Amino acid sequence: MSTKINVLLAAYNGKQFIAQQLQTILNQTHKPCKILINIDLSTDETVAIVEGYATKSSEIEILSSNKRFGSAAANFIYLLLNINLSNVDYIALADQDDLWNEDKLDKAIQKLQQGYDGYSSNVEAFWEDGRKKVLEKNQSQQNFDHLFESAGPGCTFVMTTKLALELQNFLKKNQSKITQMKQYHDWLIYAFARTNHFKWFIDGYAGMQYRQHALNDFGAHVGFSGFLVRVKKVIKGEGFDQVLRLIKILKLESDPFVSKWYPLSRFGFLRLAFYAPQCRRRLREKIYFFFACILLAIIFPKKLRAI
Repeated sequence: MSTKINVLLAAYNGKQFIAQQLQTILNQTHKPCKILINIDLSTDETVAIVEGYATKSSEIEILSSNKRFGSAAANFIYLLLNINLSNVDYIALADQDDLWNEDKLDKAIQKLQQGYDGYSSNVEAFWEDGRKKVLEKNQSQQNFDHLFESAGPGCTFVMTTKLALELQNFLKKNQSKITQMKQYHDWLIYAFARTNHFKWFIDGYAGMQYRQHALNDFGAHVGFSGFLVRVKKVIKGEGFDQVLRLIKILKLESDPFVSKWYPLSRFGFLRLAFYAPQCRRRLREKIYFFFACILLAIIFPKKLRAI
């Protein structure tokens, strides 16, 4: 019996690219049973385009198109909370503006069938001017990387139903707190999975083209300009504010590792700095993490003191 996979797609004002994305999902060598689409209240022709595809493709189903969610993360959380997970083996997440390789789902399922519960992968970012760059996320997982970074773009995520059910139950019990994670649904999913001892595989295969444009919630911050963006965020306490919220949502305050530096203080940042090798996957990110902790120990932003 063939395995069944459903795709969850979050959309908002996507008329420019959503048709291309839908076509690449429909063209998968391992075809999805359903493409479940939730459309954040849009002001363009997104609904009409998706409805047009739905009349031609029985796989496509619109969950909602008249509610305001405010972010892709909130949209995905709604999807995860409201989908029916019976009679399906895997769940995949999709953005509205990327291009999937034909074997994207097939590659993911092959890995999951080897005993993994969650899957993500590298992506090939591309720009309208023709530039392309593979964003590598498949460095070796560390003891605590899940508390400080995602497993890659959420649009590469594929999960077993076992993991998806546990995640769905967790989200239902913590709906009021989940909104605090703002844009970081992918990070939350990865952290939940690892914290609850689910096995996760990060693939070196770039199974999709990751479109970069002005409307991206999170794009590929590359080069010196990307570095400056990150420095400004660190100075403001952004990133670590989400770490603190994640700790509370997952109820990890008493975890043996977390309790060594939580709640964060100047001294806590200094202690955390020396765990940098276990907190990030990529070598340069470990170095960046170390110096970010030292800097935050010195300036300790007000934003972090209030959490």
